[in-house]
Amino acid sequence: MTREATAHKALVASMRDTHALEKQQIQVLEAHLDLFQDYPDLHARVTEHIVSTRDQARRLEAGLEACSDSASMVKDAMMSAMGLGQSSVQSFGDQAELKAVTADLMQEHLEIATYRVLLVLADEAGKPDLRHRLEETLQEEEAMAAWFEDNLEAITRRFVELKATEGREAAVEKERVKQAENDVSPTADSQMSGTLWQQLDTGNKPGTDSTSTAHKSRDKDAPAATIQRSDTMRPTPTDVPASAAAASLRPDRT
Repeated sequence: MTREATAHKALVASMRDTHALEKQQIQVLEAHLDLFQDYPDLHARVTEHIVSTRDQARRLEAGLEACSDSASMVKDAMMSAMGLGQSSVQSFGDQAELKAVTADLMQEHLEIATYRVLLVLADEAGKPDLRHRLEETLQEEEAMAAWFEDNLEAITRRFVELKATEGREAAVEKERVKQAENDVSPTADSQMSGTLWQQLDTGNKPGTDSTSTAHKSRDKDAPAATIQRSDTMRPTPTDVPASAAAASLRPDRT
């Protein structure tokens, strides 16, 4: 195989892989937009780059057609699915925004290196007509990477500011709930105390004898026992004094 044929084969394979990579990046960036809602400049710049990335994918498709080839639908589908999975993982955790920005910056540098390789392969394969398309995409990737690097510090400071504000708001809300609970508790206690005093007051009203009422209740439960005790307390003949008994036996002399 000649040098040019070797370069041509590598060029076609690399462009197909890069096309799938661009499809993946579109999925990732679109998912990251949800994380960047509180970062207006970042949100606007990423939205702009998504449009550019779609154009880059179309340029690669045109380059493949110029090489009598086409993009791999299988690779595109696989890379797109991987992109969704990657963005889902990055969306978890307290530092999701910073992780997403870091991953996007790394991706830009990966694509910069990829397009530099494609430029060399196009030269070696005798495809100078591809150079303009590849250089245009390379410039867009370099511009996006430069924007991330220039704004990374500001984005990080914005992240700290937002998280600190969220923390203060959460503390205020927690204190508000705690105060509300404290305000409710004394009311319940006073209601219980009021009910107790009402019960005591009812028992002390004129004409109401709580003690006699309780005694009546106990006496009602055991009437037989009370009567029986009264019977046993009556004096028997043996309990009468002897003198009184003798007097009752004397004949009446009248």
